Amino acid sequence: MAFQRTIPSSDIFLRSSLSYGHGKEVFDVEVEAALAGAQAAIAYPTAQFTTNLWICLDNLEVAICLLSPSTGSSQEIFESFRTLAAVWPLRKRLPHTKSGSIQIRWVPGHAKIPENEAADLAAKEGAASIPPAPYKSSYASLKRYAKTQSLSAAQSQWQKVAP
Repeated sequence: MAFQRTIPSSDIFLRSSLSYGHGKEVFDVEVEAALAGAQAAIAYPTAQFTTNLWICLDNLEVAICLLSPSTGSSQEIFESFRTLAAVWPLRKRLPHTKSGSIQIRWVPGHAKIPENEAADLAAKEGAASIPPAPYKSSYASLKRYAKTQSLSAAQSQWQKVAP
């Protein structure tokens, strides 16, 4: 997945592509990319001049859940994001800069929004790159794999027992 931060004139000043490996669902990677983008933004020198950090996602489920307690996949990443969101107002900033907050917004995917199209391109670059080793599988990915394997095993057993 990718993250991208733009300024009002849409000139990109921070862009990155990351590979998370094959053991993740899109949902999990979207959360990890949001966290990576927020971490990069808080570490960027211009964070001291910024009031709010806007995270724009085209995944509605992630946008809704990002600042909420999570009981599903990627709980650790959600918790890290919420911790970072709590730290944002406490970051080093200039005296005249308000503390602000991290704001989450959903943007429609595939709607020809230039910044979203650029982020999708960066995501494709990340997906095509070599993942770091070792990489962890997500809960959702392992659950899908287990379900697939159990269905396959049941079908195989059925063929043996009741041909």
